[in-house]
Amino acid sequence: MAQIKCLLLVRKCFIITVMNKVLLKSVLPEIGTILRVFRQKIHKNQGEVARRAGISTSMLSQIERGAVSPSIDTLVAVCVALEMDVADLFRRISPDAPVRVHHRGKRLSTQTRGVRFEQLATSGDAGHPAEMLLLEIAPGKEAGISGNGHEGVEMGYVLEGNAALMVQGQEFEIGPGDSVSYNSHLPHKLMNKSTRIFRAVWNALPPHKDYLEEK
Repeated sequence: MAQIKCLLLVRKCFIITVMNKVLLKSVLPEIGTILRVFRQKIHKNQGEVARRAGISTSMLSQIERGAVSPSIDTLVAVCVALEMDVADLFRRISPDAPVRVHHRGKRLSTQTRGVRFEQLATSGDAGHPAEMLLLEIAPGKEAGISGNGHEGVEMGYVLEGNAALMVQGQEFEIGPGDSVSYNSHLPHKLMNKSTRIFRAVWNALPPHKDYLEEK
């Protein structure tokens, strides 16, 4: 259940927002199909997944058939049991749009212990997941973008301030106008050692749930 709480902590506002934008009842069959196909792809039976999710096999069967309207907690639990990215599930059921405009003041954001994250844009194409964010780090604070590393790549462009980017134990100083890219499988974090706020545009491809693990 610790994994579920972690996912909810990082993605809760995104999940709730997405669910408010779609009619849950109309996408229940699609949610069920996605979960069933994913389960079969990784060769797990319903009983095994249900036990890991803390629900009955009958409940999982109904979810896969689109026969019930599960709670957000239950959907997250099933995704964790399947080792499936929760955000990816909700991206797949979001209405497709050729152009997505995220207006100023209406974007998702969160701030904790001197680190602020604002989601500038996300890819609506499940086949090409990507996320662009505005990252702000207060003086003396750090964002452990991913202490253990993860799949994909990350890229950033510094708008304001200076920071130290640590990648696999090696430190790189970055400042206004600098850009950077690196393989995300390497452990990495960003530290603001200056007396001014650090602000940058950051990209994660694909999005990763712990890229904003505040320290």
